[in-house]
Order: sequence, then structure tokens, then C-alpha cells
Amino acid sequence: MEWKSFWEGSKDLSTLALVIRAIILYIALIVATRMMGHRQVGILSGHNYLVAAGIVSLAAVRMVSPESSLISGIVIVFVYAGVNVLLSYLDTKWPRGIDRQPTVLMQGGRLLKANLLDCHVTLDNLLGQLRLKGAHNLSEIDTIVLEPYGKISVVKKPEALPVTRKQMNLPQQPAALPTILIYDGVIDEVNLHQLGLDHKWLLTKLGEQGITSPQDVFLVMLETNGTVYISV
Repeated sequence: MEWKSFWEGSKDLSTLALVIRAIILYIALIVATRMMGHRQVGILSGHNYLVAAGIVSLAAVRMVSPESSLISGIVIVFVYAGVNVLLSYLDTKWPRGIDRQPTVLMQGGRLLKANLLDCHVTLDNLLGQLRLKGAHNLSEIDTIVLEPYGKISVVKKPEALPVTRKQMNLPQQPAALPTILIYDGVIDEVNLHQLGLDHKWLLTKLGEQGITSPQDVFLVMLETNGTVYISV
């Protein structure tokens, strides 16, 4: 393998050389993404989106074109990443100067037509986003805000909000996450003991479903409301 052609590109590169170039470029993309942090993964602003689109386009060209320079591709990837990190830093210092601002699309239960037109949001777009938020009736909504990253936030009217345990004077339950007890036939001993449970309790729960052995179960999960979810 001729290293100059490998790094600078050549139409005579072998398949092995193309594979190695693609692996190197992929690793560079991973490092650059790590450098840009969680903000880039979420694409929270306009410049984050442009960097992501630019890097993906650049990587695709370098991966499929043997005549393109691998070195220049890697340099551009990290230049893009550096510019993105700089703009993200400036965005935290002067958000009004770098990024877009939230736009109110509904206030006091009334749609703001001028803001909808300014943001190019159609009624179908808006209703689709609301359905994804579980808000199906405009009459139940007080405020809608279009966030800078393209998603909407919804504030429902007080009378449309669900009743909470506090409002019903019920005892509060500690916040928790569902816990896996068995996965693919293997008991998670750490989770089981952290919950203060034992094999006897677990086998009893399995027996209630007609299951005699943990090896016959794909997933057992203890949910936050105390329900034991079992999937064979």
C-alpha cells in the first residue's frame, strides 16, 4: 500500500485501503462528536444542525470517493467541531445574538396568527406536534411556545390538568424507575437484593403466571407502581 496515495487519495486505491480509510474517518467523527458534547447530539440550535449536516456530507464524500484526501477530510471534521464548540460557548454567553429565541404561538388560549406565519408553522404542523404531546384539544391549552430547536412546549389550562396525589391528599410515593429482575433467563441478583427481595418472592410471582423456572422467562421487571411485568 502506497501511504501517500492512501492519505491524499487515488483512483487506484484497493478495497482494503478504502475500508481502512472509512474506519479512520469514522473514528474521527466519533472523537469530534464527543468533543462537541451532548448539545450536538440533540441538535439544539441552528448552527448545531448545520455542523451535523456538513460533517455527514463531508464524511460521505470521503468514504465513497477514493480520490479525495483523507487528511483534508479529518482536518475539516475537527475544524467544524471546533467552530461548533466556539459557537455553543458564545451561545451560552450571548444567546440573543447567536441563536434563535422561543416564539409564542398561542397565549391565553388564542392562536397568534402573525407568529405562526413568521415561523412558517402550518395548522397541520401544529396539530401534529400537539398530538405528540398528548394535547388533542386546542380549548384545553393556554400557551404554546415554539422552542429554538424546533419542538413545541405546551402549557394546559388549570382545569385540563390531571389531578395529582397532593391535590387528593394522598400519601406521596418516592420517585423511582422500573427495575429489571430477570433478563433473558438470568436473574439480576444486584437489583433483586437492592430492592430487599429474594428468590422465593420472585419464584412465587413467576408461579402465579404458571412459570416454574426463571430460564423460561425473557423479561421480568418491577414497575414503579408495584406491578411485576413478565414477558416469556
